[in-house]
Amino acid sequence: MKRTSLFIAFCLLLVWQAQAQMKPRLPKRADGTRLQVEQIILNPIKPGIPTKANPFAPAFVPKAQTLTATTSQLQNSVVTRDPATGLQVSIIGAIDYQPLPGEGRSEALAHCYGYLESIKSQLKLSAPAQEFAATSATTDELGITHVRMQQIAQGIPVYGSEIALHLKDGRVYMMNGRYQPSPQLNSYQPSLAQQQALDLALADVAKYTKVKSLSEAELELLDGPQTQVQPVVYPQHRKPLLAWAITLRPNLTSRWTYIVDAHTGDILQHFDNVCKVHGTHAASDHARAVPPPDGPATANANDLFGISRTINTYQKGSLFYLIDASRSMFNAPASVFPDEPVGVIWTINAQNTSPENNNFGAAHITSSNNTWTNPIAVSAHYNAGRAFEYFKQTFNRNSINGQGGNIISLINVADASGQPMDNAFWNGAAMFYGNGNIAFSSPLAKSLDVAGHEMSHGVIQNTANLEYYAESGAINESFADVFGAMIDRDDWLIGENVVNSNIYTSGALRNMSDPHNGGNSLNDDGWQPAHFTEKYTGTADNAGVHINSGITNRAYYLFAEQVSKNTAEQVYYRALSNYLTRSSQFIDLRIAVIQAATDLHGANSTVVNAAISAFNTVGIGSGQGGDYQDDLNENPGNEYVLYTDAFQEQLYLVTPQGQTVAYPLSDIGPISKPSVTDDGTIIVYVDADLTLQAILIDWQSGEVDQITVSDEQIWRNVAISKDGNKIAAVTTDNDNFIYVYDFIIEEWGEFELYNPTYTEGVETGDVVFADVLEWDHSGEYLAYDAFSEINTTTGTIEYWDIGFIRVWDNDVADFGDGYIEKLFSGLPENTSVADPTFSKNSPYIIAFDFFDEYDDTYFVLAANYETGDVGEIFENIDLGYPNYSVDDTKMIFDAYDNQDNSVIGITSLAADKITPVGNPSIFISDTNGAFWGVWFANGDRVLVSADEPVSDETLAVFPNPAVSTLHLSLEDTTDSEVSVKISDMLGRVLQQATLPIGADNTASLQIGNLPAGQYVVSALINGAWRAARVVVH
Repeated sequence: MKRTSLFIAFCLLLVWQAQAQMKPRLPKRADGTRLQVEQIILNPIKPGIPTKANPFAPAFVPKAQTLTATTSQLQNSVVTRDPATGLQVSIIGAIDYQPLPGEGRSEALAHCYGYLESIKSQLKLSAPAQEFAATSATTDELGITHVRMQQIAQGIPVYGSEIALHLKDGRVYMMNGRYQPSPQLNSYQPSLAQQQALDLALADVAKYTKVKSLSEAELELLDGPQTQVQPVVYPQHRKPLLAWAITLRPNLTSRWTYIVDAHTGDILQHFDNVCKVHGTHAASDHARAVPPPDGPATANANDLFGISRTINTYQKGSLFYLIDASRSMFNAPASVFPDEPVGVIWTINAQNTSPENNNFGAAHITSSNNTWTNPIAVSAHYNAGRAFEYFKQTFNRNSINGQGGNIISLINVADASGQPMDNAFWNGAAMFYGNGNIAFSSPLAKSLDVAGHEMSHGVIQNTANLEYYAESGAINESFADVFGAMIDRDDWLIGENVVNSNIYTSGALRNMSDPHNGGNSLNDDGWQPAHFTEKYTGTADNAGVHINSGITNRAYYLFAEQVSKNTAEQVYYRALSNYLTRSSQFIDLRIAVIQAATDLHGANSTVVNAAISAFNTVGIGSGQGGDYQDDLNENPGNEYVLYTDAFQEQLYLVTPQGQTVAYPLSDIGPISKPSVTDDGTIIVYVDADLTLQAILIDWQSGEVDQITVSDEQIWRNVAISKDGNKIAAVTTDNDNFIYVYDFIIEEWGEFELYNPTYTEGVETGDVVFADVLEWDHSGEYLAYDAFSEINTTTGTIEYWDIGFIRVWDNDVADFGDGYIEKLFSGLPENTSVADPTFSKNSPYIIAFDFFDEYDDTYFVLAANYETGDVGEIFENIDLGYPNYSVDDTKMIFDAYDNQDNSVIGITSLAADKITPVGNPSIFISDTNGAFWGVWFANGDRVLVSADEPVSDETLAVFPNPAVSTLHLSLEDTTDSEVSVKISDMLGRVLQQATLPIGADNTASLQIGNLPAGQYVVSALINGAWRAARVVVH
């Protein structure tokens, strides 16, 4: 059965971090024995219906006043926010701005600063012209100008904060990237000297690798000095700190980044930037020397495949060198041969020494007669030439660095123990090839895609320069795989010619078309996640750079299969060179690829749609591929709005047009936001005496009854299911339990809340209590917000977030298993989300409050969890407790007028239900204030989608449990084929296919790529969806 009520993390976010408390914290958890709710018998709730209008009630008149929050200049732009921070990561669309000229400022730059100045309040910037410095400006073949800008504070770079602005016809039409709200530091003067910070970093890096002083010859193999130190403003969980950013080259195999607090000396971050094919090594630039040129030559020689290759060499005197000076990048006037050539492809012999050790020595590879018998050298030299020609012919890129720089390869590299290095790596300036030992059965120079992968890191380094950590690092790795696979484009495998198949049993290091690569989990060599839901969230491997690249690798494969490799590679290169920035995340990759495809092929083109489909399919910025946005029919009844006053003393009922229906509806005020059944016949809430109250309305007779459902004074919040058959409640114990009561079976279910992890069987018990509850349309899941706290050695981390818990199973008409998913897989420090509410007719749309304690900002946000889109509805000054209108064309929320009186605001919504249209206004203004609006109708409708599968005897699956192949037995069908989809228990479609039906009415489906777990198999039989459950081992 398709579960459309769970919101899985929008984007792909994120490393888990701490979050801030969003709502007033409740009293401390009660001590002693927990309340025994299971023993409480509730009074039955009888459906009732419209009260007659109170003729003595004052008339309600809506006031079309503008709310205090200003209308966003971006209301006509397509804005993508990081759901975890609320900050814009992409803005597309023309806005009204004036250029901001300045001394020495180009026209393009004047437009960029004018654009930023016009939206600085939305960006939370104070003075953009003083906070951003242009680092590059290029105009591409389409006439689009791309300006990259580094954020600065008092002249100091803000770490990881880079934006790009894009101009057509001289005006900015798009901005993307990552930045921080204007940082405010107490001091911009470091207490810790630069050398002290460097000493701390050097002492720490010695724990992970050897530290040695490099010789002059070794320094030639680096892309910069051995150490670099600069001050930065470091956004530590969005709280800016002055820090030293340090780049260390402890040896030729490593390039470490350290961030050291410039006041305390604390190491805030550290990681190795070097990509290794397998394990832990890296690469570099320049090489060794002798005198001037006699000229280029060519030779034929066998490589490691035994294939004769034509290679380019260089003669100097009586010797020939493996130096290729035949390419278009060669700079003859600047070259001194053989030791200082410029613009060449150069292969050198490391002579089985390790760049980690002091005895490292590299030498020219020479021949007296231009005959070459070393196949390792031939392969490395030939592959480097192939890589150069790929980037030159495909993208007109002049060498790896884009500026005609040397391409240097070192062969016969050993590890620190003197054994053949079981790896290959790019250290930022050169390729280092080991000859294989355990994981690799052949010298790594043999593999064209491995060579292409490693050299592509140089291209990435010289374009977007993606930080080699977490999601940005996984994108870095993925682009290297993409270009490696495009250089060696006969398949989608990486390293298939060099791996030891006893270790990588699939025969490849990675498989872009099937990232699981023959494995079942991270414990299997070569396995990678294929979907965002499988994303690794640990800290190993620079937070998963080689692991999570499988998700984006598969996105590229899906894209290229639809549009061709030739088209796909152009789109990706454009995305890399023009739209990605150093700190880009998975959602930024999606935005960049779609924008690059739009530039090249036009909006709504097949290429753009293919890109959207590819990212949807792997769960980046979206749910699953295809259209699973099934809507319900609108409630056909009359519409009403329920609300309470600012003092929460009474409940009132009005129509959306402003007519008073009941003023008050009840004199028993709520302490929790009321919950209403879908047909409007039952309203439940907790009153000031902490008892459960219900208002029963008979809309035909006009009778209204109020009953006490439970007189136990223990309740804090309650919600009723859409069909009125169940309630969910939390108690004044302030514990981590939600209690569910079913009025049909007259029993309680008890559900303990926890914070799930990505490791099977592992969960955290740091949930303190839940507050707001809302049922989904199916009556199986509860959306809730919860307060959590984590005790650390330095204090307590507190935050609110939103979860979804399966409390009922419709298939067996009994309580569910309590499975929990979170709205976000992580939130940054000081931010929280709360107060979830579902759209009335689209189970995949949800609205909620977002709060940043650090900035003291509130937003009402809405999201489509099938597409991953997030919209900013209203910037508030307090919690909004949003609620949709009956037809989902409007949203109401708590707000304040210009006199600081509590009112209920309203805004119209676009067709996507997550984007506001026009200006917000005051919807309900009451002399006693207005609070907690609930919009509902009193009609009857079916609360499941027409596409919802039905489970019966017409579909059987076997074996069950299954391992790799699942057979479907289809009864009573004469069809020759069947449409099948497999969903996880959250309704996310993981696999779909059209299968032939055999003579015995069976069909077979391969499921070897699915992780172990429970799934729902759905089949379209005779025009209706049928479903069955299966366990995969």
